[in-house]
Amino acid sequence: MYRVALVASHVIQYQAPFFRMLAAERELELEVIFCSRAGAESYLDTEMQTTLRWDLDLLGGYEHTFLRGYGRGEGYARLINPGIVPKLLFGRYDAVIFFLGWGTITSLLGMAACRMSSTPVLLYGDSSFPPPSRALRDAFLRAVVGSTDAFLVSGTINADYYRHYGADERRFFLVPWAIDNPRFESVSRFAPGEREAMRARFGVRDDQLLIVFSAKLLPRKDPMTLLRAVDAMRNRDRAAVLFLGHGELREQLAAFARERGLTAHFAGFVNQTDLPKHYAAGDVFVLPSTYEPRGTVLNEAMASGLPVITTDRCGAIGDIVQHGDNGYVFPAEDVRTLASHLDTLVEQPELRARMAGRSREIIAAWDYQRGVQGVLEALRATC
Repeated sequence: MYRVALVASHVIQYQAPFFRMLAAERELELEVIFCSRAGAESYLDTEMQTTLRWDLDLLGGYEHTFLRGYGRGEGYARLINPGIVPKLLFGRYDAVIFFLGWGTITSLLGMAACRMSSTPVLLYGDSSFPPPSRALRDAFLRAVVGSTDAFLVSGTINADYYRHYGADERRFFLVPWAIDNPRFESVSRFAPGEREAMRARFGVRDDQLLIVFSAKLLPRKDPMTLLRAVDAMRNRDRAAVLFLGHGELREQLAAFARERGLTAHFAGFVNQTDLPKHYAAGDVFVLPSTYEPRGTVLNEAMASGLPVITTDRCGAIGDIVQHGDNGYVFPAEDVRTLASHLDTLVEQPELRARMAGRSREIIAAWDYQRGVQGVLEALRATC
């Protein structure tokens, strides 16, 4: 049996089911070490501009502890947990999985403790799209990569990132960036008449293509490009947008929709138990981010049975968003191309239905069980 510590940034709704599956494995004795209590209780999400509390059990089914934190702001300093050092130095773990990536002070402290105790380091994160080369940064990342025993790659573009900094592909083990597919697939099913009633509540006509956006309303998520694309459509009167989430652009988006006569509904923050049906009320999901390391909402939309459209700056395009098959990939900020894809889906309902079916098929194989297998393969290879 492998005694494993898994270091996580905070309590995240789509990670908890995976932790439970890992803990249930007979080969593992798992302890999850959280660096923050965020997500375990009500907390203020400053970007979302609202107080959140998840409505699912996220701590049951696996052993866990919380470290005292001193982090602040963004970047490396967002997580500073000095207690990680004695925890890993004296915990007698066979391996440590850094499930929060490498880019925090806590990660670097923990990796140093592992080196001091000769404990294998397994790295998992969503790093993608290497930035322009800088000598110091590149040297630092090559050192981090060189001292990592195994990479639990979350997808193709994440693997490319590690490869860019000199990682040995023989130490790559796939742990898909996944969600609770069965829950979304099941809960997204409607009773007769329920979907029509929900769409009517959002002011959407039967003949309109309902486009779902689920993310914080922030510049990097670029929801304004979506509204501008709808405004530029040939079939603009046959399209409506449902925004799930909140953020600083809320009023600007609403004002643009009013001025241009667009049908747009702002649902605000939608909690986990209600989220699948909000996706399934739509006809297509769009994530127009200018930079998106992964885009977990794409998994959710696909498991809920939607075609998906995203940009060429989203990490999911290497694995689950397949252009022309279950959706489209367009250049970030390209309003005209996005408008053209949306017009195609308005005019071809059969294509829309086929893409929706492919989304469910593709995401069904991108799951937690494959991730558990990847973790076990990595442990067998390194311990």
